[in-house]
Amino acid sequence: MNVVEIEKELKAFINKHSVQFEHLAVRETALLELGALTMATEHYRLTGYTVTVENAINGLFVAKLSSRGYPYNFSWFKCVKGGELFEIHSNLSVMGGHKDEAVYVVDVAVVVGDDKVPKAKPKQKWVALDNKALATFAEVKKLVVYPMLLAQFIGIVHEIAPSRLKKLKTGLPADDHFPPSLITLGYLTATSGKALKGFAKRKFRVCVVHNFDMYLSQMRRGEASKSPFVTVQTIL
Repeated sequence: MNVVEIEKELKAFINKHSVQFEHLAVRETALLELGALTMATEHYRLTGYTVTVENAINGLFVAKLSSRGYPYNFSWFKCVKGGELFEIHSNLSVMGGHKDEAVYVVDVAVVVGDDKVPKAKPKQKWVALDNKALATFAEVKKLVVYPMLLAQFIGIVHEIAPSRLKKLKTGLPADDHFPPSLITLGYLTATSGKALKGFAKRKFRVCVVHNFDMYLSQMRRGEASKSPFVTVQTIL
């Protein structure tokens, strides 16, 4: 991974949208998480939402780049369009989708409303987001997309958002959210392409954004008229 080049693209993209992060991580995985966070915010901006930074500290966006710490000590994005309001958090703890009290940390979490994640230290220790308040999420990897990576991702979706592995019920309204997504710097192998076609036949509502740096570059140059989650060929 060309860390210098991706950091350059990130800085250009962030400055374009008047957002300054506290620091751009040197650690490759953290750098990719920042990129995925900006990609998620761009998805909502391109869908007509007004995106603002919340809880900036000393004028800087302080991203949560690990599972440690509480969300109220970091910054997040707020997305508003009409009566709809969502928050985008990084490395957020989320309750699993099977009522077994399992807790998972997702790289990028889109949260319904602005009252589900505490904005200050609560009286009782905050553990994780209620699963019902999670609109969607994204996981980031720097790996080539092999079938086993896809299988691992589907396992994550099964634990956090199992309903996304079923056909959408007739009559339910469409929304502006991207599906649970795997964002990767690597390319898609031929065998993985076959696996994705199999997922589509089974009506899995997930998305795989490979060659992530290419989309980041397009967004930085202002060439993205649609969200990468919409235009990517592997969306299911």
